Amino acid sequence: MAVEIDGQRPVSSWIELVKDTSSAFHNGLNQIYGNNDDMKTEAAQMCLRTLEAFAKAYGADRSVIIVRSIGRVNLVGTHIDHRGGSVNPIGVKQMWLVVEPRDDDRVLTKNVEADHFPDEQFRISRSLPAGKKIRNWDAWCHDEFAKRKHDSSGVPATWSNYIRAAVLYFQHLNTKDDGTFARTIRGMNMMFYGNIPRAAGLSSSSALVMLAAEATIRINALEVEPADLIEHAGFAEWYVGTRGGCSDHAAIAWSKPNMLLHITAFPVTVDSIPFPAGYSIVLANSLIEAKKQTGARNTFNSRVAAYVFGLMMIRKNFPQYADKLEHFRDVNPEKLGIDQARIYRIVKSLPDSAGRADILKLLPEHKQEIRHVFRSHDEPEQGYHIRQICLYGIAECIRADMVPQALRAGDMKTFGELLCISHDGDRVTKLVDGKRVPTDNSYPAARLDVLIDDLESGVPQRVSRASLWRQSGGYNVSLPEIDMLVDIAMATPGVVGAGLVGAGMGGCIVVVVEDKHARRVIENMAEQYYRPRNLPVEAQVVTPVGGLCTMDV
Repeated sequence: MAVEIDGQRPVSSWIELVKDTSSAFHNGLNQIYGNNDDMKTEAAQMCLRTLEAFAKAYGADRSVIIVRSIGRVNLVGTHIDHRGGSVNPIGVKQMWLVVEPRDDDRVLTKNVEADHFPDEQFRISRSLPAGKKIRNWDAWCHDEFAKRKHDSSGVPATWSNYIRAAVLYFQHLNTKDDGTFARTIRGMNMMFYGNIPRAAGLSSSSALVMLAAEATIRINALEVEPADLIEHAGFAEWYVGTRGGCSDHAAIAWSKPNMLLHITAFPVTVDSIPFPAGYSIVLANSLIEAKKQTGARNTFNSRVAAYVFGLMMIRKNFPQYADKLEHFRDVNPEKLGIDQARIYRIVKSLPDSAGRADILKLLPEHKQEIRHVFRSHDEPEQGYHIRQICLYGIAECIRADMVPQALRAGDMKTFGELLCISHDGDRVTKLVDGKRVPTDNSYPAARLDVLIDDLESGVPQRVSRASLWRQSGGYNVSLPEIDMLVDIAMATPGVVGAGLVGAGMGGCIVVVVEDKHARRVIENMAEQYYRPRNLPVEAQVVTPVGGLCTMDV
């Protein structure tokens, strides 16, 4: 049965609007891209190409809606959003979806770049348990991932899993206790196209999830509050096998042109900060893909597990603070009403490294929960580096919350330090006398004792040096190539800070640099990184853009 959907019109009508630069469509682009004419032109061209591809695949007379999503670059606040920490992202790039509803529950997914993203389809009802409601979405996602990984009859690792994630989750939310659907989510004919680099740390996967989620909400007239959409999309993405938070989805939804967002979690709050005039943001792609559906997933989930185990141990070792430790971010001097030296003593109580047998022995009362966490990844060969990972997270939460004040004060020196120290915690190599050598981000007891002594010395220089926010910890998900790009950038005059973007194991770095030196930093990376490897120069200045939207005209 045909149901009128806001923003729906024939493909041919949309094409006319996109071609007419004075149309309401182009007025909408002004809200997304501000006064950047180049980006508006590129956006219109990409949207037009998506519409034409849809017309060729499905028909020009079809009535469709257009949804647009983006990637994100998180400058400070890395690897902590899923632990309640704040993030400081900007929106970049774009991804378009042209979609029409179907009268059945079949979802057809096509992409303009069919060579990279082959046509796929699935039935919603056949992708969920027959005749019963999913009681534990997390556990069910684990089971489905295992099926895809080990069972040839399962759905393989594929780009459409991110679309399935959103669509299936909304059907799950609309399923009764007896397994029947309270309302049946409609199938869709979909055509995607975007320029967010794949597996580059820019959340192209979350951009897909958000596109599919927004389309599902619009086509089915679901009443979903913006904050709920963020949470739903974050949980939905667990379907692909990762266990991240919701900050990427929040950044995608709420980004604004020429603004940096400061997003906190539990509850979600959003603050917009104008990016300082006189400075550029350079994005450089290492061209090493970090695919979360393959090996990088194990690294990503094992680091998250170290946070989980660390918080369990802190609650057990320091029961006087347990009631205040709802999230990992709460391991904080201000939250607990203690000094920084006490935080270091808490960190010192954690094991430097522990295997699975060690963790079960240390936390027998959490055996069931721990075994559930184990399911998300293979056991790390060298154990879980709980102490250095937890110190990274504690310090990064503090760094992330320092960003708004630094930017509003125009204190780019401090902002650059925050960005660089954050990357130091991810480093696996550093330059020593012109040679690249492995880093040691461990924090043995003696190193923590020195920090405690410095804090308690009363000597201003020593106290400053030992501040929590200045400690890198050791998350260690960079690569030598990523570290090299950061070092090239930092050796360029005018650069205030540089660091890894995203979950690590490949992808991009971000560089904040004075406008007049932006071209120089790109050329230096071209000369020292890209050209010696016969790689295309994938470094460019990016400008913050507006977030997720359905094009209503």
